[in-house]
Amino acid sequence: MDWVKDTVQAGLYKRIRETGDVWTVKSRIKGGKPITFTIGKVSLFPKTHAREEARRALALLAQGIDPSEARRQHAVAEAARTLTLGKAIEDYAASTSWKPKTKLDAMATLERRFSDWYPRHLSSITKDECKIRFLKIKTDVKKVKEKRDTIRLSSGKTIKRYKNEVGIGEAQRAFRYLSAVFNFYTQDDAGEERLLPKGNPCLILKVKRLRKTLRPRETYLEYEQRVLLYETLSHAVHPDYRGTIKKDDADLTWLLIHSGFRLDEARTIKWSNINLEREIFTAIDTKNHRDHTLPMTAATKCMFERRSLARIDGNEYLFPSPVDASHPMTASRTFERICKEINCEFTAHDLRRTFATVASELGYDLNTIGAALNHSGGSVTSNYIQHSSRRFKEILEDIQNALFAEPFDTESLAQ
Repeated sequence: MDWVKDTVQAGLYKRIRETGDVWTVKSRIKGGKPITFTIGKVSLFPKTHAREEARRALALLAQGIDPSEARRQHAVAEAARTLTLGKAIEDYAASTSWKPKTKLDAMATLERRFSDWYPRHLSSITKDECKIRFLKIKTDVKKVKEKRDTIRLSSGKTIKRYKNEVGIGEAQRAFRYLSAVFNFYTQDDAGEERLLPKGNPCLILKVKRLRKTLRPRETYLEYEQRVLLYETLSHAVHPDYRGTIKKDDADLTWLLIHSGFRLDEARTIKWSNINLEREIFTAIDTKNHRDHTLPMTAATKCMFERRSLARIDGNEYLFPSPVDASHPMTASRTFERICKEINCEFTAHDLRRTFATVASELGYDLNTIGAALNHSGGSVTSNYIQHSSRRFKEILEDIQNALFAEPFDTESLAQ
């Protein structure tokens, strides 16, 4: 390999290589060792251009700066400046600890509401655009609801009413996810300045008071509705029942209202999480990332035992999917079928609220109810209070006996 010294610019050489000649600078960094810096191929850099690049490289070396490192930092800064929203979302999703269901919801929501922004550089999205998009999401949702309401009215169905402004929930959710993505990059640099020099543009929604505290849902099953539910579930698990409610629907609903579990905690429970001898069952990897173990009462034990007798060898889940037993049931139409049967609209979370409401009516304090529901947080003092299995069983048995009009009938659900 030959080195041909440039006749004009000191420190500039042409390196003769079989793969193609390149321009190279050879000099010593200030206060340091000799440095070799490659400018580029001779075929791509005219001699005059190579001399200009050599002078820049030599100026950096005179300041004690390695031009190779400066080039790398420049490339990193350029990559940061050209980071698109789509790539930012992809990288954020890969690094965050979202649960699978949350990730699916987040990615679907971001795609639904911001897909036209995906090719844009992250730093190009402005506060005004965020404000306009927030209002547009609300308007779009309202239009969709108006069309659905027209169809429901023409079919003789009632129109669903909500406590919060129509569309506000979707807009809030979309910008909560988007804001989290921007926050992930607020401390990143792009050369000599921040990647987002003006910060998170989504914060304008808070400044303009567009993001408001939503009124929480307060629906739960009243006493009379619980009586109907009890009768319906009792009939649905009887061997002679031929209605639309499946046994899995009935048992899942039964578990939810007697345990206060969230829907995913109940439908994904495995047989390995159920100990019939010790009479305990456990929700694994819950919303607050803590396993939650509860004792069985008569109401839940008979259901577990009955399902154990009917269990097919190899089924891992208490509620396996009828399509693929290696996965849990989706419960996508469970409450639609039950609600139609008892002529009462409710959701899985309404059963959780019912569990908590009955516990409150029985006189249990908020810390005790929160522990039974596996809520995180609370005061420092509450974190010192430990709830034993015996205490939990007392609570669950009290709730079991107060849920319905009559004492729990083991025989009706043990067929």
